[in-house]
Amino acid sequence: MKMKMKGTQISCFAPTNFSWRQAAYVDSFCWAAVQQQANSSPLWLHKFFPYILLLLAILMYIPALFWRFTAAPHLSSDLNFIMEELDRFYNRSIKLAKNLASSKDAPEDTQSALDLTESCFKYPLVEQYLKTKRFFRCLVVKYLVCRGLTLLTLLLACIYLGYYIQLASFTDEFPCNLRTGVLKNDSAVPSAVQCKLVAVGVFRLLSYINLVVYVLLAPLVVYAALGPSRQSTCFLRPYEILPGFGSLGVVTPFYNDLSIYLLFLRENLSELKSFKCLQVLELLQEAGDEGLDTMCLLQSLGQVKTDVIDCKMACTRKDKKNTDKPE
Repeated sequence: MKMKMKGTQISCFAPTNFSWRQAAYVDSFCWAAVQQQANSSPLWLHKFFPYILLLLAILMYIPALFWRFTAAPHLSSDLNFIMEELDRFYNRSIKLAKNLASSKDAPEDTQSALDLTESCFKYPLVEQYLKTKRFFRCLVVKYLVCRGLTLLTLLLACIYLGYYIQLASFTDEFPCNLRTGVLKNDSAVPSAVQCKLVAVGVFRLLSYINLVVYVLLAPLVVYAALGPSRQSTCFLRPYEILPGFGSLGVVTPFYNDLSIYLLFLRENLSELKSFKCLQVLELLQEAGDEGLDTMCLLQSLGQVKTDVIDCKMACTRKDKKNTDKPE
């Protein structure tokens, strides 16, 4: 009987007096014996090991897909609105400071500057909008569901990998009986040789690597799940020096949508154009004298561009003024 074996899937320790052909035959014979016993041995588990790792990778990505299609669009649009309104509030404060400075030279314009103050800062839109999020928990439930699914997947992956490592330690090496058939009574052939499955050793190494990664990821997932309970509005403190911007206060550790908004708003502070300018203004106030006038500092700062729509509106107004001029 002639057997062919593709690749080195098994390695048997044949006696030293065997030729290389006899050693190759022992490898082929033992590999065929393992395949015949696949139904009663855990060989099927080794065959499906790469596919189970692929399934675990897909399960790890499902919470991200769930968040992307159920919560991310709404949260992204709201964050864009909040950041644009914060930049516009900053621009209106600078405009107010410059108008008040110009009204000193023209006292008749003082009333118009005060009217501007009342119209721009009468209703703090961002502050009130964020406060309404304290009474909703839709986003925070979705956030915790994603973190819970991720943690559950990590737990199942660790259990499976631990079971596979324990199983591989028993099935990695096994004795192969050579005295079968016509060789049953041949004393020149050893009764059994020790064999080793090459792929099982590689899979066991991958199992150790994946198990270490998953164990390290589990505390990070728990830490991320506790993130909303640690949020506060202290990072928005530079905006409190602007006229008309109130304080949101410290958020209670109870989970609500406001904690989710603050969590992602903190992570996207680099996109908030006015934040760096106000940080500089806050540092100047802390380092300067107590009598430092905020309005005087605002006069020295420039406005930031908010979005393309504002630019188009400004261009439209400029074109309208040019067309209204008499020829």
